[in-house]
Amino acid sequence: MSNNRAPVFKVLSLMIVLAAATFLNGCVYHDYNSPHIEGVLTRQGQPLANVNVSLANSAQIMQTTTTDSKGYFSLAPKGEWNVFIPIGPQDRFTRWSVIIEQGSETLTGYQDSGIGGVFSGYSSNDRVSLNCDLSQANIKTDKSEVHYFCKVQTRE
Repeated sequence: MSNNRAPVFKVLSLMIVLAAATFLNGCVYHDYNSPHIEGVLTRQGQPLANVNVSLANSAQIMQTTTTDSKGYFSLAPKGEWNVFIPIGPQDRFTRWSVIIEQGSETLTGYQDSGIGGVFSGYSSNDRVSLNCDLSQANIKTDKSEVHYFCKVQTRE
């Protein structure tokens, strides 16, 4: 009787292994949580040198740089490897911000966010160029409107 069960057990084992491989078949991909961000920081048209500019992902600072003598800054995010296993909903929410430290003040110059599928991140070729005028930072607008003093010049 044990001889009759051996082929059935082998077939069932093979079916379980194949089913597991099918359902857990995923892929590995590399992406970025924000585009490459570059820009110029000024106050009423005059460049601001030696100002800290940071890239934040949600509420966490990911990278910080300092403006040069012309107010230029560049933030190139580090990509990360991910594994995608197609089980259940796979929505992805991304939010990144450009944070400017001016003296004791910390200001959000610009923020962007998006929601999409697993592969809705950014690639190494995505770029945003900003023009940030700190003289616009304290302008009050309608409470329902968020005011950022960095304006998008180009988006690639």
